[in-house]
Amino acid sequence: MKWFFDSDFDYVQELIDNYNSGRKKIRTAYFIIAAVLIIAGILTAAFPIRIFAVIQYLAAAAVIVVGIYHFVAYASMTNYFKDGMLIISGILNILIGIMLLFMPVALTVQVITFMLAFLLIFSGAQKISFASRLKCFRVRNTGFLTFGGILNIILAVIFLLLPFVSALTLNYILAAYLIITGIVLITEATGMHKL
Repeated sequence: MKWFFDSDFDYVQELIDNYNSGRKKIRTAYFIIAAVLIIAGILTAAFPIRIFAVIQYLAAAAVIVVGIYHFVAYASMTNYFKDGMLIISGILNILIGIMLLFMPVALTVQVITFMLAFLLIFSGAQKISFASRLKCFRVRNTGFLTFGGILNIILAVIFLLLPFVSALTLNYILAAYLIITGIVLITEATGMHKL
């Protein structure tokens, strides 16, 4: 493990080797998590009142899984490419999931909405930053990361601009978050080609 920059060490080749060795597993995990997120998002939008409790727990579980994934992604990156924003995104995802599990909706509507917005900003910035770092090392096919980052930031701005006055609004905001996150994961998985 390198703790300082060594000009004789090939960081790009280390990144490529680690990426290629775990690409199929990560891609499969992305598709599974994306499917769960999109299904939870659609159910959250389709049944906002009748089965809110069940959807709330499923959505909380999905958001916590995404948070845990961010920690795993950070730990599995090569040292030179590690990004602290993944840790922040992981913590925010897990906090949102815990809030969805335990707190009454009336108390958390605005808090969760703003946390989702900041989470999306961090996540979008992390994706754009990572894509630009990969481009500096001439790694191709990073457009999916940039697209996902821009999509996250646009959704965050929408979250911040919408009026949040009812639990029903939170339902649709949460549904949009889950569906957009699922779509971003699918685009990332689709763009994962062997380097």
